[in-house]
Amino acid sequence: MIDDHKVLAVLCGRGGSKGLVRKNVLDLGGKPVIAWSVEAAANSALLDRCVVSTDDPEIADAARAAGGDVPFMRPAELATDTAAVTEAMIHVVENLPEKYDIIVLLHATSPFRTGGDIDACIRMLVETGADTCVTFSEMVKPPSYIIQIDDRHRMRPLEGSGLLKRRQETEKHYLPNAAVYAVWTPFLLEHRKVYSEDTAALVTPHERAIDIDGLLDLEIARGLLTRPGFPPK
Repeated sequence: MIDDHKVLAVLCGRGGSKGLVRKNVLDLGGKPVIAWSVEAAANSALLDRCVVSTDDPEIADAARAAGGDVPFMRPAELATDTAAVTEAMIHVVENLPEKYDIIVLLHATSPFRTGGDIDACIRMLVETGADTCVTFSEMVKPPSYIIQIDDRHRMRPLEGSGLLKRRQETEKHYLPNAAVYAVWTPFLLEHRKVYSEDTAALVTPHERAIDIDGLLDLEIARGLLTRPGFPPK
């Protein structure tokens, strides 16, 4: 809870992933990928409850084994490749007896976000008065480095390109990193999305923003676990 606002997290992990099959239950540091997110939610000081939304019994069992709350299963029609994750969030909101003022979306595939990251996103939502708040990470290379290649195999910088500049001389740009999304419940129910023209941006570091979508992402995550002092608490 924050300023009398009750906060619910919806931890989403469906079973039909294509890029990396069964990614939510693959081993990462001796436990399934989804367990990391269950534990991060448990370490949040502001979440009143975290509910796991999944259509898959194995994912549900893995979440429960890690201490996760799986009160019901997600309907199959909300777990397809084309189904919007916001519909899964709304399904949880509409099927819980208690009401919440803020809904936080956590993807099971972001294992290294911390309870502190979740709380910082919630605080920024409340303190800024924005419709939503989403985590971002700074781009390693600026978009001004993008080029085209002509039929003679010569690079053709785009208009305004910074390709011939040092990286330090270019403006900073950011990409959403899928770690944490916080949204006011009325906005979510009315607009059925987690972005608006009034979305606040919380910047989190790359190492806490790994999004496991393919095998390379999983290998990077496993490699990070060999670093001293990692994962962050």
